[in-house]
Amino acid sequence: MMWDNPGQQIDELQMLFAGDKAYRMAVVDNITGGRPYIRFYGENTASQKPYKYLQAYTPVVGDKVLVARVAKTYVILGKVV
Repeated sequence: MMWDNPGQQIDELQMLFAGDKAYRMAVVDNITGGRPYIRFYGENTASQKPYKYLQAYTPVVGDKVLVARVAKTYVILGKVV
């Protein structure tokens, strides 16, 4: 992989060794203003920020979803059935 600067490579290595995972499971906890707030598996409280999702998926409270790490946040890929 090519990086634009050494800081990007360091950020990527920190994520790798700090335990941040490329994919995680979560549950849609609530939806406000059309944006879903999720609760990651293993956590007791929902996120304090809404997450973006792919256009093909429509969030529904209670959905079990797969999220992917993108930059410094997560994007909801879709419902796991």
